[in-house]
Order: sequence, then C-alpha cells, then structure tokens
Amino acid sequence: MDQKQLKEQNISDGAESKDHIGADGDGSGSGSGRESRDAGWVIANIRDFAQFLTGCWMFLMLAVFPLYFGDKYHEIGAYKYSFFSGVSTMILVPAAVLATLVLVWNLGKSRLRVVKGEISALDAGVLLYMAASAVSYLLSDFPSEAWEGVGGWNMGLRTQLLMGISYFLISRLFPWKKGAQGPGFSWTTGIGGKLIFCGFFLGSGITFLLGILHRFLIDPLGMYKGIDSSYHIWFLSTIGQATWYSSYVCTVFAVGLCIFFAAESRKIRVISGIYCVLGFMTLVTQNSDSAFSSMFLLFLGLFAVACGSPHKMERFLEVIILGAASFKAIGLLQWGFADRALELGTLSMSLSKGWISWLLLLFAAACYIALLQLEEKRGEARLKESWKKWGSRLRLVCIFMAAAGIVLAVILIYFNTNGFLQEWFGITLNNQYLLFDNKWGSDRGFIWKTAAGLFAALPFGKKLFGVGPDCFMPYSYSIPEYADKLYQYWKPNILTNAHNEFLNLLICIGIAGLLAFIAMLCMGVARFYRASRKSPLILAGMLCILAYAGSNFFCYQQVCCTPFLFIIMGLAESALRRLEK
Repeated sequence: MDQKQLKEQNISDGAESKDHIGADGDGSGSGSGRESRDAGWVIANIRDFAQFLTGCWMFLMLAVFPLYFGDKYHEIGAYKYSFFSGVSTMILVPAAVLATLVLVWNLGKSRLRVVKGEISALDAGVLLYMAASAVSYLLSDFPSEAWEGVGGWNMGLRTQLLMGISYFLISRLFPWKKGAQGPGFSWTTGIGGKLIFCGFFLGSGITFLLGILHRFLIDPLGMYKGIDSSYHIWFLSTIGQATWYSSYVCTVFAVGLCIFFAAESRKIRVISGIYCVLGFMTLVTQNSDSAFSSMFLLFLGLFAVACGSPHKMERFLEVIILGAASFKAIGLLQWGFADRALELGTLSMSLSKGWISWLLLLFAAACYIALLQLEEKRGEARLKESWKKWGSRLRLVCIFMAAAGIVLAVILIYFNTNGFLQEWFGITLNNQYLLFDNKWGSDRGFIWKTAAGLFAALPFGKKLFGVGPDCFMPYSYSIPEYADKLYQYWKPNILTNAHNEFLNLLICIGIAGLLAFIAMLCMGVARFYRASRKSPLILAGMLCILAYAGSNFFCYQQVCCTPFLFIIMGLAESALRRLEK
C-alpha cells in the first residue's frame, strides 16, 4: 500500500468509515482514479492539521492558562480572558475552519448516509444551548455587551460560541493512539494525548499547590506584594478571586479523581493519588462553601457508579479515605503553623480541624476493612454475584436519602425564615445557613430575591429569550427602580450577575436558553453514566458536570472555569465515541 492510500485509509482514525471518505472502492459511487485519491490525501492532511491545532489549544488551556497572569491580582480576569481570546482566535478558529472543510467533504462523499448517526444527545444539547444564546444576542437591546460580556470574565456570545466550537473539535479530533481499543487510560492516548494530560496534571497541580501555600502565607510568585493583607483571604493561587478559584478546582478535579478511581497501573495511581491529595487539600482551604455542595454531588455520582461492583466500592472507599486524610493533614498543619495559617470559614475549619474528618476517615476505613474481609470469606466471584442485587438497592437508597436531605433542608430554611418554627415550637434558628435573609450566603439572599423580581418584571419576549448573554448588569441598571435599589445596597460596587448560574441564565438568555443549558447538562450526565464503566475519562465527564452544577448554583459563568466544562465534556464524548466506533 503506497503512502497516499495509507493516509487515506487512516483519515479519520476510526472516527469515520470509508463511506465518509468516498475513496475508490468504497461503494459510494463518487468516482474513481487518481483525482479522487489526491483529493482524499489533501483532506486527510487538512484533518490532521486541524487535529494538531486542537491539541495545541487544549495544551495551552490546560497547562498554561491556569498559571497565566499579568499584574498579580490586578485585572487578573481581564488577563485570563485576553489569553483565552487570543489563543482561541489564533488556533481554535482556524482549526474549526479546517474541520468544516473536512465535514463538507465528508457530507458530499457520503451523501448523508453515514452522517445521520453522528449527532449524539449531548451534541444536540450543546447545539441547542449555542442556538439559544445566538437568538438571545440577536434580540438583545445591548448588542456590544451581549457579544463581549461583562469585562473581567466576558461570557458574551463570542465566548459561548468558542466554548461550543472547542467541544465539537475535541470530541471529534482528540489525538488517540491509532489502532488502540478498550477502556484503558495510558495506552489508548497517543504522544499528543499524553502531552496534553501531562500538561493538565502539571498546570492544575501547580495551581492547587500555590492555593495551598497561599493559605499559609507562603507566596513564591509574589502575588500578594503591594496588596493589603485584608485581601489575602479573598484571592489565592494564579486564578484570583476565591469563588473563581473554587469553581475552577471543582470543574477540573474530577479528571484526576476518576483516573485514581479507575486506573490499574500502580504508577498512574501514585501520580493521580498525589494529584488528588493536592486537590483535597486546596478544596478544604479555598474558603468558598459552594465547593462543598459541588463535592457532595461529585461523590454522590461516584458512589452511584461504585455500587456497580465490590471492586469499585473498594476504590470509592479509598477515595474517601484519601480525602479525609488530606483534610486532617491540613488541620494538623493549621495547628502546627497557627501563626501563618489564615482563619477560614466555619465549614472549612470544621472539616480540617474538627471531628468530622476523623469520623469520616474511621468510618470509611472500617467499611473498607469489612469489605475486604467479606471478599476473602465469601470469595470474589460469589460476592460479585450477590452484589448485583444489593448494589443497586444501595444506590437507590443513597440517592433517595440525598434527595430527601436536600428537600428537608429547603423546607427547614423556609419554615425558619418565615417564623413558623417560632410560632409552632417557640424556636428560631439563627444559623447562617438556615435563615434566608438578605445576608444569607454572602448577600446572595438579597441578590436572588432581586433577580427573581427582575425576571418577574420582564416582558414576555424577554422572559422567553432573555436580555442578552451576560447582560444582567446593563439591563438591571437600565431600569431606574432596580438601579437605585442595587446602588443603595452595593455602593460603591456594581452587581454584575445573579451569583447563581441558573438564575443568571434565566435572565440573560431566558427560559428557552436555561432549558437548553439544563438539557445539555442532563444529556451529558445520562450519556456518560451509561458508559461510565468503560473509561475513567467518560466517568470524569459525568462527574465534572455534576461538580460544575453544584458549584455554580452559588456562582456564575466566568472564563476561569466554564471553558473547562466544555473541554472535559468534549474529552469524555471523544472517548465514548471512540469506544462506540
């Protein structure tokens, strides 16, 4: 086989069949001879170059972006966006143009016979979300703001489209090892893929380490120079604001955690285990309570998967032991270096220095030992057989209890806030989490009530399609009633969003956009859960979505976090599509 024929045969690395390529002898009836082979050779090279550009963009975003900054913490969000915008314009957009040429060629050669089955449920969800954002932009009264977004994180239509493009390019063009099949991790990625994952572990791992050091006032990069000490608690690592950092950690942490959970190689488990220790340590010190709601959903999803077999449950318990031990290690450091450790919030301190981490560690260790003894006593095969029934029941009980706990918490907050507990039982709970007043959740009580009133006052058309992507601020301050209310509460600061991604999307891109976004997340979770046993990367896609939703229920889209959701979804979709092919 000559070089041209070999290139043509491998044009899609298993992602497209010969029907897609339309080469001689593929049965498509599209012609024959040297011209067809030459055209196929050109298309193959175009696709390879698009794949190379996509890999370069992924490496820069995963390895360099987290560590990139300009003038310390001054305008760090603007510097991050300039990096994202610059590398996307120079690398991602050309890759998209080249990939479109390949797509047009494939459509022409296959005449839609093969392409019909190429769109997954998650693909459809991403397309719906992008379409809803575009419609909202076209109908917005603030076209420039809807295109660029709020300065500092810039989540306008431009960024939304770039994130959607990144998902489709990664899901189709991630550099897997040619010819490799199966659920493994290390041996299915080619050299390019290995470089991307090495960059990911180094970039995010160093970011985690800097976040931990900053909580003990160790500042190797001099980020705190020239900044008043009162701001130390609000900024950390090379991401900046604590809530941004929290959202970033929660989104990317799932990848390393799932590799530690599923890998069989001792070397990979050691490396990913060290990464997980750094992740757990920075989670308990980042000082944003939203991270713990994120971790709750992440571990709930991981537990649901672990109920599939005794071996997976052992791995789940190992993760819990590692996490609890990491929390307690931070507590010991806070005790040993009390003069340097920053005072964190109540929840963080209770997990690091309190008894909760001890209880969690001892309980998980006891369950782990009991499971190993049971496996030794009954035999691995018998235990695995009987586990099928009990594992599914355990999964259902856990999910039911988690859902019931959330509902009961909401009911308790409602009755306590409205005085029913005082009226019926003569008690009032003044706990910061159970009294929903204006100050609840760092003023989110005021923000959410104001945002709900703002949405209720929207005309029907804007209720349906929103006021424009990332246009919460220009619209709310254009209404005199709300402008005065927000100014009186926040002066001299400006409220830029609803501090709840779902509520913010409801106002910015309307009911249609919010439903599209929720559909995208739900389709991703459902699709990845069904195939989660096949690859740790597919499992990471599911857990990343859950963690992101849990974190950003109390936060908002920003360039330090949301692009990574689309990157990891694209990576998981790519792994799943490869296994399906």
